[in-house]
Amino acid sequence: MKKFLVLTALLAIACIGFAGVAKADSFTAGGVVWSFSGGTSDGSGGFNVTLTIDASNPTSGLGTSTLNILAVQFFNAGSNATSASVTTSSNTTGWTFSGPGNVNQCGTGNLPFLCFQTGTGITITGGTNSGIYTFVFDVTGITGAPTTGDVQALQGSLPGSNGNFAISQNIPIGPPTTTPEPASMLLLGLGLAGVPFLRRKRS
Repeated sequence: MKKFLVLTALLAIACIGFAGVAKADSFTAGGVVWSFSGGTSDGSGGFNVTLTIDASNPTSGLGTSTLNILAVQFFNAGSNATSASVTTSSNTTGWTFSGPGNVNQCGTGNLPFLCFQTGTGITITGGTNSGIYTFVFDVTGITGAPTTGDVQALQGSLPGSNGNFAISQNIPIGPPTTTPEPASMLLLGLGLAGVPFLRRKRS
C-alpha cells in the first residue's frame, strides 16, 4: 500500500508539473514570447507556418515599442523560402510582403530574409498586457517543409522601437501542438492523487 501511495503521489506531482510546460518551441525577449508551429502543406506546393507573438506579459520597466517591420526566413536542410504571403489575427491589420531583406533593408536587401511591413503597428508596453498576435505565412520556393524560422523585429534602429524587445533568433518550427492543456493535466494529477482514497478497506 505504501509503494502504491508513493507512486500515485509522484505521478500526480509530475502531471501537475507538466501543466506549466511550454507547448511549443519558443524564444523570449523582454517577456515577449515568439513561437513557430505548422510547416504543413498548403496544397499548392507551399507550406503554412504560424508565428505567435505573445506580448501578454512584457517585462516591466522596458518602455514602449512599435512592431511595424518584421523580417523572417524559413529554411530546412535543403533550401530557403523565396517568397511568402501573410494573414494575421483580427487584432492586427495591414501587413504586406515588401520584398527581400532584413529589418534594416526591408524590400531592398537580399534573400533569404522576407520582410513584411504595416502602417498600423502593434504597440508593446513593458509591464502591460499588450496582447497575443498570430501571423500565418504561406511560404513558397522551398523544396520541403520548413523546420526553422529566423525572425528579426523590434530592433532599436527601427522607427518606434527602443530595442528592449528586440529579437534576432532562429526558432524551430514544431508541428501543431498535441500537448494536453494545462487545466487537463492538472485535473488528471488531482484525480491520481485521490485514487488511494477510493480503495476499500479489507474486512
